[in-house]
Amino acid sequence: MRQTVRWTALAGVLLFGMVACGSNPPPDVEPATDEAPPAESPGPDPAELAEAAARSICEQAATAARQGDYERARRLYNEAISEYSGTDCARGAGAQIARIDAIETIQERILFAFDRAELSNEAVAILDRKVEVLRSHPNVQLTIEGNCDERGSIEYNFALGMRRAMAAKNYLVGLGIAEDRLRTVSFGKERPLDPGHNEAAWALNRRDDFIIPNPNAL
Repeated sequence: MRQTVRWTALAGVLLFGMVACGSNPPPDVEPATDEAPPAESPGPDPAELAEAAARSICEQAATAARQGDYERARRLYNEAISEYSGTDCARGAGAQIARIDAIETIQERILFAFDRAELSNEAVAILDRKVEVLRSHPNVQLTIEGNCDERGSIEYNFALGMRRAMAAKNYLVGLGIAEDRLRTVSFGKERPLDPGHNEAAWALNRRDDFIIPNPNAL
């Protein structure tokens, strides 16, 4: 009898254990899948980065050129050519440098001896270079401004400044530049380049300046 009770109790314990184990939920297992992990987003395009960098340099160069800082503009365009040779900016930089060279050639001033309006050999050489640019750009116009140093009367220096402007104009016309492209004006001693009162300053102030009223024609 006692043995039967023990077997009955043991069977009960085993049955309770089975029920208890069966009540625990199975562990979560992620289902298998054939999907690939999401691809990483591609980095920035090197070509686009180069274009953006070159464009920034060329914008700076164009601003410098508009401000008359041709040395900086030329340096920046050369930087674009050397560093970003395959970009649109670099491909157009050579033409911009050539334009700057033309502007500087046209704007190069000529100097005169004291109380004289004759062209020196150096002035003739400078004017010859201008002729080449003017022939290559037939729509470019030019204003020639005659200037004097501070010595002499206002009236005398206005007349002398005009003779100096006309000397340059006549030389250019003689080499085939149309007269209607050239305008002359005298400022006498009213616009000194150097405000000093010595021979060095006076030598710089005896000059012709050359102004391009339509720079977009270059």
